[in-house]
Amino acid sequence: MSDMTVVMVGMGQLGRIFAGAFLRAGYTVVPVNREGSMALAALSVPDPALVMVAVGENDLNAVLAAFPAQWKSRVGLIQNELLPRDWLRDQIVQPTVIPVWFEKKKGMDAKPLLPSPVFGPAAGLVVSALNDIDIPSYALSGEADLLYELVRKNVYILTTNIAGMKTGGNVWQLWED
Repeated sequence: MSDMTVVMVGMGQLGRIFAGAFLRAGYTVVPVNREGSMALAALSVPDPALVMVAVGENDLNAVLAAFPAQWKSRVGLIQNELLPRDWLRDQIVQPTVIPVWFEKKKGMDAKPLLPSPVFGPAAGLVVSALNDIDIPSYALSGEADLLYELVRKNVYILTTNIAGMKTGGNVWQLWED
C-alpha cells in the first residue's frame, strides 16, 4: 500500500491542492496536520511514495528538524522562500522540490501564473498529478536549474511583496494589471 501512498504534511491552501492532485492520480493521501504527529504517521506509513511538506515559511524549520529518519529520502518541499540551506541543515539530501507558480487564496481556485518547475526523485509523480488537475508543471533536468528557479521565485516574491505594499491587491491582480 505504501507505494501508492503520499503523506501530506500541512493541509492549508497549497496542501489541499496537492492532496487533491495525488488523490485524483490514484494515490492514498495521509494528512498530517499541525496537531498531528509525523512520528506516529511514520509508524503507520513507513515507506510512502512521497512525503510532501506544505507548511508556512515560519513552520518549515521545526517540521524538517522533527522529520522521521525513514522519510528523509522521500521528502517533497513546497515553499515560496526556499533554498538548499533549508533542507541541507536537517540532512535531507535529495528532496523533490517545487517552487509553485500559482496563486491559491481562500475561497478561490488556484490561478496558474507560469508552469511550476519540479526537481528531484519524485518529480515525475508530482508533474503528472498537477497536470491532471490542470496546473501546468514540468520536470527540471539538473540541480543548477533548480537553484536558478528557486532564486527566481525568491526574487519574484520579494518584488510582488514590495509592489503589493505600494499599490495593494493580490498577486493575480498585480500580474494582470
